[in-house]
Amino acid sequence: MEFDALATALAIIKKDWSVLSSRIHTAEHDIVTNHKHLNLRLHYPALRDAQATVEELVRTIALYLTHFSLPRKQVEAIYATQETMKTAFERHQAISRLEQEARSLFIRARKSSQRTGEAGELLLYLLTEWLLDAPQIIAKMSLKTNAQMPVYGFDGIHVRFDAKTNRLVLFSGEAKLHSDITKAIASAVTSIKTGLSREKMQHEIELVQRHIDFSGLDETARTALLRYLDPFDEAYNNRLEVVTCLIGFDFTGYARLSPDELEDLDTNFKTSATAKLREVGPIFAKALTDAGLANQRVELFLFPVPSVSVLRDLFQNQIGWTRD
Repeated sequence: MEFDALATALAIIKKDWSVLSSRIHTAEHDIVTNHKHLNLRLHYPALRDAQATVEELVRTIALYLTHFSLPRKQVEAIYATQETMKTAFERHQAISRLEQEARSLFIRARKSSQRTGEAGELLLYLLTEWLLDAPQIIAKMSLKTNAQMPVYGFDGIHVRFDAKTNRLVLFSGEAKLHSDITKAIASAVTSIKTGLSREKMQHEIELVQRHIDFSGLDETARTALLRYLDPFDEAYNNRLEVVTCLIGFDFTGYARLSPDELEDLDTNFKTSATAKLREVGPIFAKALTDAGLANQRVELFLFPVPSVSVLRDLFQNQIGWTRD
C-alpha cells in the first residue's frame, strides 16, 4: 500500500509541461552508440523567420524559477492560502514574494559558487520533469546558499516510480553550457564521474533523507520513498540510478538558415542538428566508457544554440544579475 501511495503522490505533484513545446522543439532521430545505456535526445529553441527564438525561450523558462529553486512544500503552501486572501493584490503580493526569493537565490548562488550555468540547470530541470516524467524531489538551489550546508555533486535530484515493477528511478542531473562542445563533453563526463563516486552519491541520498519533508509528498509516500534509500530495506535493491545531462553549445547550423526557406526551416535545421548529434554522440559515449562508466545509464539532452554567451547574458539580465 505504501508503494501505491507513492505512485499516487508523485502523480499529484507532476505538472503539465506541454506548454513548453512551443518554445523547445524536438528533433526525432534513430541514432544510437555502442554505449548501450546511453540515450541521446536532441532539442533546440523554436525557430521563427530563420532565427532561433532564444530570447523568448529565456523569458519562458524564467517563469519556472520559483518551482525549480524553492521547496515544493513552500510554494504549495502559498498557493493553498490564495483562496483565503481577501484581495487580488494580496494574492499578487504573495506570488511576487516567492518570485523575488527565487531570483535572490540564483544571484546568491552565483556569487558563492562563481558559476554561470544556472540557465542550463533550469533547462535540464524542465526537460527532466517534462520528458522523463520525473518530478524534482529536492530543490538544491534552496540549499546552495546555506553556509552550514555544503551542497556539491549533481545539479538536481528527480524521481520516477514504476508502479508495475515497484521500481524507483533516481535521476541525478548535470548541466553544462559551453561554446565548444568538445570541452563541454569533457567537463560533463568529469563531473558525472565525480558525482557518481560513493561519497558524493551518499551525500545526494542524505540530502533527500534530510529534506524530504519539503518535497510536497504526504507522510505515507515519503516513508515509501525513503525505503528505496535504506540499505537495510529490500526496496533498496529495486532502485535504479540514472544520470541526466544537458549540454548546451554554440552551433553554426543556425547561420545557414535562410528566410527564403521558411517552409522547410525546421526540416532543414533538424537535418543539420541531427548530423551534429551523429558526430558527437559517439564522442560522448567513448568519453563515458573511457571514464569507467560503460554501464551507467545516461539520458543526454543535446541543446544547440546560436551562442551560449548570449543565452547566458539574456538569462542573467532576465533574473536581475548585475555583471561584475
